[in-house]
Amino acid sequence: MPLAAILCATAPSSDRPDVLRGQIVFAAQSLIEYQVRQAAHAGARLFFIMIDAVSPSWSRMVDRLAADGLEVHLVRDMATLVRHLPRDGDTLLFADGMIVDQRHVSEMGALEGNGLLAVEDSAATAHLERIDGHHRWAGIARISPQTMFDTLDLIGDWDLALTLLRAVVQNEPHRIIVPQADVLEGRVALVDRQETADLVGKSLAGPMDAAQAAGAERYVLQPITRRVATRLLRLQIPAEHIRWGATGIALLGLAMLIPGWHLPALLMFIVALGADKVSGHVASMTRMSASGVVVRCAPAALVLLGIAWTGVHFGMSSDGLHLALLSAITLAVLDMRGKRTLPDWAYMTPGSAILILLLGMALEQVPLALSLGALLAIISVGAILLAGRKGRS
Repeated sequence: MPLAAILCATAPSSDRPDVLRGQIVFAAQSLIEYQVRQAAHAGARLFFIMIDAVSPSWSRMVDRLAADGLEVHLVRDMATLVRHLPRDGDTLLFADGMIVDQRHVSEMGALEGNGLLAVEDSAATAHLERIDGHHRWAGIARISPQTMFDTLDLIGDWDLALTLLRAVVQNEPHRIIVPQADVLEGRVALVDRQETADLVGKSLAGPMDAAQAAGAERYVLQPITRRVATRLLRLQIPAEHIRWGATGIALLGLAMLIPGWHLPALLMFIVALGADKVSGHVASMTRMSASGVVVRCAPAALVLLGIAWTGVHFGMSSDGLHLALLSAITLAVLDMRGKRTLPDWAYMTPGSAILILLLGMALEQVPLALSLGALLAIISVGAILLAGRKGRS
């Protein structure tokens, strides 16, 4: 059953009346683009943006979304919406300027029939639309085809979002209650000005990409890269460009190994892994694809190649190759996003391997560091296999 989404972009921002809430910059894009990508992540395939008038900025936005394979329609009147809205599937309705944590949007996407995202009525939620004596609307509703078209036939000049909301409330919808903590911490918020958008963006920039973070990437790089990614969001630099930069830095590190500049090369590899993590954070926060599989794996693959090359240079080709291959296996295990079988520190990731080599470089004991790294990698992969077998038995 196809899922569509209706997004409203007619209310002005409170600090700049000439800018609509939907045009406020949020997560390196306009707020309405972010909502579209959230809806797409939740399963929507057709998107309708309610606007007052078509402008070049709206047209460019549609072109950007179309380049990502998203079918978006700008709608100015009810007749156009009724004509194009699918009649055999549910519709997600987003309130104007509402930002909600993706997990709640995905929950709404997994429902069937009428549903509401709601939050307890309190002082912190007094600015949200009241549903009844206990709850207020958290900005997203799911509407069945029957409720949708029965209501559209009667709307006339009434407010679309609020009229549809009332129709859903009257049809005893399934309610998903948002914890008050999400409202207080900014993971569910009505964004009506740029300052609020910036604060909410920082709130949502939590431990992104954590499913793949382990080893040195988790404990050394992630705290730094998360801060960098948050700052880069306002610059609207695409995640794919950052990943290409990480690939270039890793290639520079490989080039430094040719004349034997091992310390600068290892430092370049750490920077490349950090830039790769920044790309993952930005992609996760913006809901934009960072790149294809080949480009996504390129920085880590080049770093692993550098580890093997370092082993050859120091006469430890076997240990260098084993360390690189076992680190690659660890990355593949982490990429599966399954249940962790070991503590995060116990995984021999490329970042962990590079830190061990840097320590060996500092102590002038690189061959010993290669042997130690290879041994720890064998133990790590062995523990992963044993723990996985134990979990299945």
